[in-house]
Amino acid sequence: MVKLLLFECRKHFFKKSVVLAILLFSILNVVKIYSVYDQTSLLSKSTGSDWHDLYWEMYEDFGGTITKEKIEKLMSIYGPLDQQTADKTASTATDNPNTYTGNVYNDTLFFRWNFVNPMEYAYMYKSYANDVVMTAKENLTFFESLGNQYEYRKNAAIADRYAGRMISDFSYTEMYENLIHYDFSSFLVILICMYVLIYVFVSEKETEMDVLLLTTQAGGNRTVWAKLISSAVFVVVVCFWFWLLDFVAFATFFGSVEATFSPLYAIENFANSSIGIRLGAYAVLSNLIKTMGILVLSFVFLLISIFFKNALFPFIISLLATFGFNYIQELYIGSGRVLFKVLNPFVLVINRELFRKTEFVNLFGYPVVSYTLALLFAVAWGAICILGIMLLIRKNTVTRRGGRERVTIKL
Repeated sequence: MVKLLLFECRKHFFKKSVVLAILLFSILNVVKIYSVYDQTSLLSKSTGSDWHDLYWEMYEDFGGTITKEKIEKLMSIYGPLDQQTADKTASTATDNPNTYTGNVYNDTLFFRWNFVNPMEYAYMYKSYANDVVMTAKENLTFFESLGNQYEYRKNAAIADRYAGRMISDFSYTEMYENLIHYDFSSFLVILICMYVLIYVFVSEKETEMDVLLLTTQAGGNRTVWAKLISSAVFVVVVCFWFWLLDFVAFATFFGSVEATFSPLYAIENFANSSIGIRLGAYAVLSNLIKTMGILVLSFVFLLISIFFKNALFPFIISLLATFGFNYIQELYIGSGRVLFKVLNPFVLVINRELFRKTEFVNLFGYPVVSYTLALLFAVAWGAICILGIMLLIRKNTVTRRGGRERVTIKL
C-alpha cells in the first residue's frame, strides 16, 4: 500500500507544473499580504505620517498590563490634545516642536486610534462580559418559569462561556486582526487543489488506462483508496504550507506577534466570540478547520471528476460549485438562520462566522454551539463524497468487467 501511495504521489503531485503553480501562488500570496499591510496598517508608510517609530516608543509606556497609572498618563497626553482640536481652531502647522508628530491634529488621531480607543475597549470589556452574564442569569429565571428548557439551557451555556472574561493586557493586535480576516490564501489553495485533483481519476480515462483499476484486487479498491489518501495528504501539505506562509509574512510585515497570548475577544470584532482562547491558539485552530473545509471541498471535486473523461468540464463544474458554496455562505452571514450556515462546508474555509458570535442550534431541545454542528456536517459531507466515489468506481468495475474479458479473448 505504501508503494502504491508513493506511486500515486509521483504520478499526480510531484510534477513540475504543480510545484511551479505552488511557487507562483506563494509569491502572489506574499505580495497580497504586503498590500494588506500597506493599505490597512496604521503604522505603514502609506498613512502619510511616520507613526511607526513613535508607536513602539509609546508602546513601551502603555503596552502590557493595564493599570490605573498607565490610563492616567495616557489621558494626561490625550486630554489636552482632544480639547485643543475639539473646535477645529488649533494650528494646522506641520512643524510644531511641541507635538509628537509635528501637528496637533495628527497627534490627536495617533493617540486616539492607536491607544485610547483600543485601551478603552480592553478596559471596559470586563464590564460588558459581566452584563452579558447577568442578563443570561436573569433569563434563566424567566425561562424556567415558562418551562422553556431549550432557552434555559442556552442562557446557562452563555453565562458559563462569558463568566470571568476580561482583557487585562493592552497589546498590538493589528497583525492578528488582519491575519484572521485574510481569505486570499484560501482561495489560492482551492484553485491549486481543484487544478491538481481533477486529474487524479480523469487522467486514467483520458489515456484509456482506467482499465488498470479493474485488474487490481477487490475491483480496484486499493488503487482508489491510494488515490484518495494521497490526495488528502497533498491537500493537507499545501494547506499547511500556505498557512505557515501567511503567518510568517504577516508577522514580518507587521513586525510583531505581541498579541499571541491575548484572548480572542481582544479583537473588537470578536467581542461576542463563542470561545475564549488565545489569539495564537485561535490562529492554529482556524487553520486546522480551514484545512478540514478545503479537504471536504477536494473530495467534492474528486466526486465530480468521476463522471467525466476529460478535465475541462469537471474543472468548470467544480469552480461553479465553489462559487455556489461561497454565495450561499455570503447569503446567510449575519442572519439568524444558523442551521443553513453550518450545513455549508464552505463555512469551515471562511470560519470567522462560526467563532465571531455565540450561536446555537436547537438539537432535540439541547443548544449545540454552531461550530460543533458545522464540523459534524463537514464530516458527513466528506463521508458521502468518499462513499459516492467508491460506489461509482465499483459500478464502473461491474459494468466494464465483461467487456474487458471479451477483448482479452479476441486478442
